[in-house]
Amino acid sequence: MRHRNVTTVIFSVTMCAFFCAATAAQETNFGPWEDCPGLHFYLVQDAALWNADTLSVTRTPVRDHVRGDHALELVFRATRGDPGVVVYRPPGFAVARRQPYRALSFWVKGDGSKGIGVIGIGEGQSTDPRARFRLVSKDWEPVRLRWGEFDRAISTPQIQSIFFGVTPETKRPASYVIDRIELARSIDPPLEDDEVRASGRKAAKLREVPQPKDLSTFVMRRDTLATSRTLVKAKKPVRVLVMADAVGQGAGLWNVPAGVRSRYLFWGVLERELKEKGSAASVTPVFVEDPEDAAGRIDTMLRRQRPNLVIVQFSSSAIGANWRSIRNRVRKANQTIFAACRRAKADVIALAIPPLPQPLKQVNEAEVLLEEAARAGVATADFGRLAAARGNGFEGEYYATPDQLNVQGHLLVGKLLTSCLTEP
Repeated sequence: MRHRNVTTVIFSVTMCAFFCAATAAQETNFGPWEDCPGLHFYLVQDAALWNADTLSVTRTPVRDHVRGDHALELVFRATRGDPGVVVYRPPGFAVARRQPYRALSFWVKGDGSKGIGVIGIGEGQSTDPRARFRLVSKDWEPVRLRWGEFDRAISTPQIQSIFFGVTPETKRPASYVIDRIELARSIDPPLEDDEVRASGRKAAKLREVPQPKDLSTFVMRRDTLATSRTLVKAKKPVRVLVMADAVGQGAGLWNVPAGVRSRYLFWGVLERELKEKGSAASVTPVFVEDPEDAAGRIDTMLRRQRPNLVIVQFSSSAIGANWRSIRNRVRKANQTIFAACRRAKADVIALAIPPLPQPLKQVNEAEVLLEEAARAGVATADFGRLAAARGNGFEGEYYATPDQLNVQGHLLVGKLLTSCLTEP
């Protein structure tokens, strides 16, 4: 457990980083998001869709782009009711200031349909200003919107968030790719438009790397899970204890209604998938501040829950000058946890969900967890390697922030854990 003064320092440094990020966003407009497309994007949709375990929109980084190395594809699925929207809301007070700019500009590549895309200022509420664009062109085209072209007046001097969607009349499935979002000082087409189109045509020829379908390659020492795997295969009751940090608590899922959020967290996904396979599984999550907190509580939780399987999940923690000391304490805490599980004769999966690179220095608790799991000879599930399987910069498909997962990330972690217990 961290001391209060250390926590205060960490909080202060974190807020300072957020403020700096907001300032940088205002200076560079929307450029930073292109380093990791999908990061800070959130799905907002009707509660009925969340209740039905349905994602009306998915987002995927693609190599087809006009700037940087990749762009973001949004797919609006053929679901019931109105489609959801995807909100871009980075940390800080605002994405950018409107003045002295005259327009919002971005490039889009449609699906060739008669559908109509929507871009708005805000978080997708019915009163938020919106503008439309066509999806008919399957080539990259610029969209430049004067502030007066939105259907409602934009009253705030700052743009705190923007969102993308399609009109209710658009036939779904529908999709488009977005790139090069920025604020423009002039509405006139710049001379470089033809060069941008040429760059887009060249990038369209790049081969997309698919997400791996075989998840077994991201799991090590599966043989140590023999007891739990036998129970699952025989469809007998299996008790699972999950010791998880803020990732497991869903700190990155503010967009999911609280009443159904647990079903979208990785441990809820695991329980649901096991039950769908006929297993009488019960999953109990216990949220901890850090590995030391988990080590202090593990013996008590093992006595209370008597689990067949313990899933230990860590990500990262902010640090100061004493980062080596913190890393050593994390290492000892992991050793304590694994030893306690061994005494209780419980199977263990060390689930590593590492943070993405970011300016704020951190202890990579996921990395230490994998190292100690290897020494202890327990099974590991390496989500960091899975998320990066398509290459650097594509992890935004699964991360809401550099240290928190989005819904798609939690769903994939749930499938990874299920594979630990069900695949050969």
